[in-house]
Amino acid sequence: MKPTVKKIAEDLKLSQATVSKALAGRQEISEETRGRVTKYAHEIGYLKSPAVRRRLGVLAVNPSDMDDSLSSLTFNLLMGFQQYASCLQQDVVVIRANSNELEQATLDLLAHAHQVDGLFVTGLKNTDPYYVQLETTTTPIVTMDIQSSNPLVGQVGTDSIAGGALAIKHLVELGHKKIGFVNGHKEAYISQERLAGYFSALQMNQIPYDPTLCFDGDFSMESGANAADYFVKTDATAIYFASDLMTLGALRRFQALGVNLPQDFSIMGFDNLSICQGCSPTLTTIAQNPMAIGESACAVLHGLIQKIPIRHVRIEPRLVVRESTAKI
Repeated sequence: MKPTVKKIAEDLKLSQATVSKALAGRQEISEETRGRVTKYAHEIGYLKSPAVRRRLGVLAVNPSDMDDSLSSLTFNLLMGFQQYASCLQQDVVVIRANSNELEQATLDLLAHAHQVDGLFVTGLKNTDPYYVQLETTTTPIVTMDIQSSNPLVGQVGTDSIAGGALAIKHLVELGHKKIGFVNGHKEAYISQERLAGYFSALQMNQIPYDPTLCFDGDFSMESGANAADYFVKTDATAIYFASDLMTLGALRRFQALGVNLPQDFSIMGFDNLSICQGCSPTLTTIAQNPMAIGESACAVLHGLIQKIPIRHVRIEPRLVVRESTAKI
């Protein structure tokens, strides 16, 4: 007979709810009980030995925060990851966790509970409980756009320096010299990279940095709208946004203010979400390749599990020119 949670509960004289929580690594269950349940689950074959496990985990943090466009991006990440895992003959387990659930279990316990050899973590912010655990985890982990000094933690993502170079070069070729930048929230490591890409691109094009042309957003459409209100009072002629959602928010606000795009302002984003082609004017953007990022995440994670020290992979972006940018 196949081992079940019910059998474990009966044999150990515990409730099924307690057993389930213990196997999930929930911290409201005592360490002694978690250990006893896990040990017995291994003994009866409910949990497989780590030596024979062939599963990789994808941990989606706060998936409810994503709108349809971002969900599409995450879906393509997952498809790329699963495609590469299939080539490795490894199964993929998708785990979803909100902020409350993150406080109940460590990354190591989560990986153990789901019987995975490693995790690809998406949607993580540096304010989330798991962020600090990246430095101490003993589970091989790959993050998207988050750095860690832990040799068991790898990182994949789009090259934001190259993305900034493409964006500013495009705008300069259109005659723009006063180019604003709208960044994402400060809790995201990627915001630092996108800002560095903007700085680097200005230097490459011999454009002096003007702090009045930088605006801190939070990756939301609302912050993009706030940026539009700010930039109509400046001498900027073009704006580079760190995300497409902010660009769309600015586009709608500019139109509400009676600003003509791209005649009065050229605007462009970063991501190449589906919304870029569903608005008017359509959005020029720096395109990520989520399928390639997902495949790379799986390759790096597999390498970490096999103790191959390849920890950082950057995917080259590409410029997609549409209607929202024009010559000055």
